[in-house]
Amino acid sequence: MKSAESHSRWYKEPMFYLVAGIPLLAIGWGMVMLNLAMTGSDSLVSDSYYKDGVSYTENKEVHEAAMRLQASADATFTEDEIRLTLSGYFDEYPNTLSLRLIHPTIEDRDQTVLLQRLPSGEYAGVNEVPLPERRHIWLESPEQGWRIRTTELIEAGKAIHIQAQ
Repeated sequence: MKSAESHSRWYKEPMFYLVAGIPLLAIGWGMVMLNLAMTGSDSLVSDSYYKDGVSYTENKEVHEAAMRLQASADATFTEDEIRLTLSGYFDEYPNTLSLRLIHPTIEDRDQTVLLQRLPSGEYAGVNEVPLPERRHIWLESPEQGWRIRTTELIEAGKAIHIQAQ
């Protein structure tokens, strides 16, 4: 006795497309990701490993100098200006300070602001960072060789305290 089974062609079976489609989709997506990995640059990776290693000792000395001076600062950001009050045991307050606003992931968005000392004793500079923005904040005096740093969400009018760590 013959059974009356109906056979359809392989290309008309939906299960074939499910079984074959998933691996083909995975291969296609893998090629897209490989292309992105090869053409995109990773700004989180330093190109100067040797220089970074050599500067470790220098960085340690810079932070120790800030600890000895008990350097601290209070910074206030507005849309177009940065005001900073510096305190600590300084023989002489520096005329200029360098404020580095480092983006956590995108190197191209890092900014360095030169802060000038005002007659009132405060420091002021131009703000070009869109607010609010999360940044690593490094305040340093190249002429005196110290650095203090913090990581904060910068908001307009909010005072940010930076101190030696």
